[in-house]
Amino acid sequence: MKLRLPNYYSQFQCIANKCKENCCSAGWEIDIDEKSANFYNSISGEFGEKLHKSINSNPPKHFILESNKKCPFLNKENLCEIYIKIGKEHLCEICSEHPRFYEWFEGVKEGGIGLCCEEAARIILLQNTPFNTYEIDIPYEECNNYPSELYSYLLDVRHKIILYLEDASLPLNSRIRDILWYSYTIQQNLDSDLLDDEELFNVTPTEEADMQSILEFFLTLESNNSNWIPYLTNCISKYSNSLDMMKKFEDANTNITRYLQNISVYFIWRYFLKGVFDREILSTVKFMVVSISVIKFLLFCKWMENGSLNFEDCIFIVKHYSEEVEYSDDNLSAFAMASYNETFFSVESLLGI
Repeated sequence: MKLRLPNYYSQFQCIANKCKENCCSAGWEIDIDEKSANFYNSISGEFGEKLHKSINSNPPKHFILESNKKCPFLNKENLCEIYIKIGKEHLCEICSEHPRFYEWFEGVKEGGIGLCCEEAARIILLQNTPFNTYEIDIPYEECNNYPSELYSYLLDVRHKIILYLEDASLPLNSRIRDILWYSYTIQQNLDSDLLDDEELFNVTPTEEADMQSILEFFLTLESNNSNWIPYLTNCISKYSNSLDMMKKFEDANTNITRYLQNISVYFIWRYFLKGVFDREILSTVKFMVVSISVIKFLLFCKWMENGSLNFEDCIFIVKHYSEEVEYSDDNLSAFAMASYNETFFSVESLLGI
């Protein structure tokens, strides 16, 4: 079996206490896999006693966070006591793997690193070479069933989309708009049980996107950080009165296009091929389109607020968008449903984004 990974995957290494917003203090529930739980249960002595007291055994087993929402094993130096006292190899699966992600296909396991981690976001945003992958041999792992012809078809479509996203001869907005329409035609094929080849071509929008409604939709989603909704609300309040500054923002921050291009490729790489299991790819592409637009708007608001925009600002915004929206299954489900039910998420409307 092959493990297929983006070339930048090997660049990632947890930066531990150098991380400005340590994921061990983010308030996320840290589930413990059965193998790790059994090992922790076997530890004796003072540290073993702390381990036993800090684990909630109700399924799924998880660490009991402190009152400040930090992991109980994050010490004063923001380092992991489990790592220090019993070794890296005994970190529970979620701690050793985060922010890595995987998807299983027949004979191939695909992976990557997620934008919710600031170091991963740094690596992804800074990519300045065409997206590419490498493969390594791993033991066989099972996957859910799907039609092999559909897999080959969507694999080719995804490759075509990524190549188009990286074609700098076209404005990024045009590339994203064209891919949206292309994905719409592919979805029509899938709905009709067809696997026809389709052409990517330049599309002219016929109406403006309802960006105000799109932004307000994000206020309806569940929030992980109590500061997220007030922050988003404040940004939205500036929307109508600041649009005339967008061109100045783009001219003053020419690297933004590359960052957004890299993020769009990330979303397509991570989510598009899941369509082999449910024959649904359009909502995935809509999620990429909308995410790029919202992230760009939040970067714009930060620039308006500070009079400048540095790279650390970009990482901060991308990371928080990812952890608030992308890393909530409920929010992803809400978006998938709204992408077909809300007029402001229609293909015709989003073409004008």
